[in-house]
Amino acid sequence: MQHRAQQSGLSMIGFLFVTVVVVVCVMIGFRVTPAYIEFYSVQRALEQALVDTKDLNSTAEVRAAFQKRVDSGYIESVTGRDVEVLKTRNQITASASWSRKLPLVANASLLLEFEATATR
Repeated sequence: MQHRAQQSGLSMIGFLFVTVVVVVCVMIGFRVTPAYIEFYSVQRALEQALVDTKDLNSTAEVRAAFQKRVDSGYIESVTGRDVEVLKTRNQITASASWSRKLPLVANASLLLEFEATATR
């Protein structure tokens, strides 16, 4: 009697399982990536709004500077009215928070909550 050498590798069922897991992860990544790009754009817009503002005591001026950045960029989830400006001692903090609901499949959705903050 001859013994067969042990085979190694994935079976067809194992291959399908790994493929499904990889495809699901890639699809979620494709859905989430634009939301995170927008988050980093809002973060940069807040920082630039604080740099561009001459009178940091004026909340309206900070919001207007942020709104100019929003209008020129691809930011859709946040407007100048959503920006909160707080003064603590000698620091001005501008922040915005929002959430995005991303539909995945049928009635399954992914909820992302963001909060961007800039301090000067």
